[in-house]
Amino acid sequence: MKSYFESTEGERENNLKEPTIAHKAIAQLIKGGYIKVVITTNFDRLLENALREVGIEPQVIRHVDDINGAMPLVHSEFTLIKVNGDYLDSRFLNTKQELSDYHLTLKEYILRVLNEYGLITCGWSAKWDTGLVNTIRQSENFRFSSFWSYVGTCEPELNDLSTYRKGNLVEISNADTFFTELKERVEALSKMENNHPLNAQIAVERLKKYIVKDENKILLYDLLHQEQESVHKKIHLINDFNFQPNAQNVQKLIKYYESSLEILLPLTLNTVVWAKPEHEVLIIDIIYRLTEPRYFVTGQSWNSESAKFHYLPGLLLLYTIGIAAIKTSKFSVLNKIFHLKIAEMYTEDTNRNLLIEKINGRMFEDDLIHSALYNNQQYFTPTSKWLCSILYEYFKLHIPNKFEFDDTFDVFEYLLSLNYSHLVKSQIYENWSPYGQYQWRQRRLRNQNTLFKEFFESADIEKEKWLPIKQGMFDSSYNIYSETNKKLFDFLSKIHLH
Repeated sequence: MKSYFESTEGERENNLKEPTIAHKAIAQLIKGGYIKVVITTNFDRLLENALREVGIEPQVIRHVDDINGAMPLVHSEFTLIKVNGDYLDSRFLNTKQELSDYHLTLKEYILRVLNEYGLITCGWSAKWDTGLVNTIRQSENFRFSSFWSYVGTCEPELNDLSTYRKGNLVEISNADTFFTELKERVEALSKMENNHPLNAQIAVERLKKYIVKDENKILLYDLLHQEQESVHKKIHLINDFNFQPNAQNVQKLIKYYESSLEILLPLTLNTVVWAKPEHEVLIIDIIYRLTEPRYFVTGQSWNSESAKFHYLPGLLLLYTIGIAAIKTSKFSVLNKIFHLKIAEMYTEDTNRNLLIEKINGRMFEDDLIHSALYNNQQYFTPTSKWLCSILYEYFKLHIPNKFEFDDTFDVFEYLLSLNYSHLVKSQIYENWSPYGQYQWRQRRLRNQNTLFKEFFESADIEKEKWLPIKQGMFDSSYNIYSETNKKLFDFLSKIHLH
């Protein structure tokens, strides 16, 4: 048998009977810890040889008798299961009858692998190895994904097995290309994770741990500050807005800024939810830092509509903080943000204006958002619609009911409109204020007892004890609130949505 599997000196020179590119790629994946078990029907030792080239001595199961003394799979660096045996072991299985069924101990061992690991098949048609096919069919645990590769035409047996396992069929050109690309993609993902060791879930769990104890305040600050500065850097990587906005470039900008905030938004949300009064400054610092104007370059031109998208991260943060503050009745921090002033330009002598004057739900042209996000389908308040949709995904754990979330969203937008009307001297026309989706949604629901309706009706009952007023909004005066609300109502009554 050796002559069939072991290469001569001449064959080695021509790379015959030597580990292939696929074997070497698999060996690298095993070395990286991405593959823990391989089940093979082959008799050769090409994979073992490839593994030894990268310094790994595998645990090999060549016969059912090897299982009892084997290291448990979870503790083994890597285990190779040669279900049909090895060419140097006379006990290998080869006849149709021998391949039709396996020893009970071996079947149980294979089932343990199938139940505890994901699965990728390659170079296997499921056509001849009846015993292995039947064993796979005995596995009823589909918690991990399975991928069944084939070249050219997929055999019906493989297709049936993939369907049974709720798996994914993958057409490949050859094993060398498939495993090389897989290795390269895994390495790229690993490099990205090493560059940014946090993901959103880990970051949030760390925040919850730090925010409850005063002795962790430095760790809390460092956690938020590190992510804040990471996002700040990403925002300011885009500094050239000298282009006419269109559906393609605006869509690209929106996706870029969204991805930049995928960790900071849930961090900020949870900071608001769990914040004590002393944590308010951390929340304000985040939105203040990330609404800094873009760096000014002497002589640089820009398109004013395009340049507005520099503040898109600030818009997402404003709404996130606002909705979370309303959900948890933390109107003090929201009031401070409504009063927050930001620089107009990145110069020493620049003017400072209220953040909400520049950043609100009406800051972008409707037609631009329609074309970039909705394929020119028309909506009354497209920016609000987009914000409501994207932010619900972040708030699901805190406000799982979509109707409640929509109402909370509307409460925030109406409070934003009220505070704009109270604090900003409109330069558009008298009494103008940025309105949101409440303008059409709450009108449609006016005969229902919504959370929105209850919230603002309680102001007229509680007056100075109404929480937004009690926590500082409208100069802590119900009269000012009432006058502002009337002024806003007069303006909104003139807005006709068609």
